Amino acid sequence: MTKKNIFIAAAATGMLLAFGGNGMNAKAAPPAEGNWTLLPAASDEFDGNQLDGTKWSNGLWYDVTTDLAFSPSNVAVRDGNLVLTAKRENYNGKSYTAGAVESKFEVPGTDSYVEVRAKALDKRANVLSAIWMQSSPLSTVMNPNPEIDIMETVDYRKLSSTLHVWPQNPSSHTQMGTNDWDTGLQDISADYHTYGLERRDGKLRFYFDGRLAWEKVSTYDAFVEMSRHMVLSLEGHLGAPAAEHLPGEFLIDYVRTYYDSDFAGIPENGCYYLINAESGMLLTVPNSSTEERTQLVQAKLKSNNSQEWQISQNDDGTYCMQNQSSGKYVDLKADQSVADNGVPILQYSYHGDSNQRWYVVPTSNGYFRIMSAMSGKALCVKDASLEEEAPIIQWTFENEEDKNDEWMFLRCQ
Repeated sequence: MTKKNIFIAAAATGMLLAFGGNGMNAKAAPPAEGNWTLLPAASDEFDGNQLDGTKWSNGLWYDVTTDLAFSPSNVAVRDGNLVLTAKRENYNGKSYTAGAVESKFEVPGTDSYVEVRAKALDKRANVLSAIWMQSSPLSTVMNPNPEIDIMETVDYRKLSSTLHVWPQNPSSHTQMGTNDWDTGLQDISADYHTYGLERRDGKLRFYFDGRLAWEKVSTYDAFVEMSRHMVLSLEGHLGAPAAEHLPGEFLIDYVRTYYDSDFAGIPENGCYYLINAESGMLLTVPNSSTEERTQLVQAKLKSNNSQEWQISQNDDGTYCMQNQSSGKYVDLKADQSVADNGVPILQYSYHGDSNQRWYVVPTSNGYFRIMSAMSGKALCVKDASLEEEAPIIQWTFENEEDKNDEWMFLRCQ
């Protein structure tokens, strides 16, 4: 039995956590503390014979990297690995080619752990192997467009990790921190290693083979909260490639993403009232409005269906919430930076983007936090207000005395 089949078989024979019956059910324990659930839709074992086009894009939003040009033919899936190749060949004005992929899936931010097992390209080739997170296209909506470099082979004895921001309009770039951690090895490209990133409690934690290499308190919420795409690439940042050691391969065994929750008691699909734990009031479309971009509020129980929400779980384990009166969906306003606290929660026609997708995460006593799959922030009542018609916004989940960011799901009568 192969290593991957053992992993899958273990999940199927008792290491399972039920997640709405949609296959999100294999449990693992990346860092020691946590109740981690595997998210298959944001993971890949590379067990097929071609790149999964539903999960990955072949190539990046830039087409060259110093001396190398990205070529689709330099990406393959073989023998249980994603294979990114560097070659000596003329292409797109360059003398060398390289492979790169960007995920189509979102790796969640808040309370997540992502792990990649990989064997970097031979250091003698002088081509950088990189495991990093960024989402294209860069935009003002996603400001500050955080980039998290989990691993770059700048020094083959070390785990080199870096944080960047790329705010747009105007466009700029700032490095926000870097760390080079001595692995105790002479050459990390000599074998497979695991590279992990945990984002919890306002901190980023970087791991090498299960050992904590760097703990960084975030200067931007976005680094620890915002969802990002996974990027796997060969880059030209080391100078001229060594042609005598090419072609060479960067081998990625798996990408596995986890969420720190057992998702116990999450609601089945159906019609619900959403009751705020602080105020006891209900998530409401004011005045039964059918207008796009109407901001949601809290209100006492009404005699119409403006407080009834059809809850449907998506294939990735998130939920969409549709109002029974207007037919529109709970939507994070996405025409400004979605990384900010206080961004309004609206109703909007269905489009299926991640600002309409929500993780429903149990807290205590039958309540849940409702976390944006885009921003990683929680749906809450502004200022913990007890007033009717108080607006609904997003805010960093604080798990403090105020419970304005926790909700109960009560079946419609």
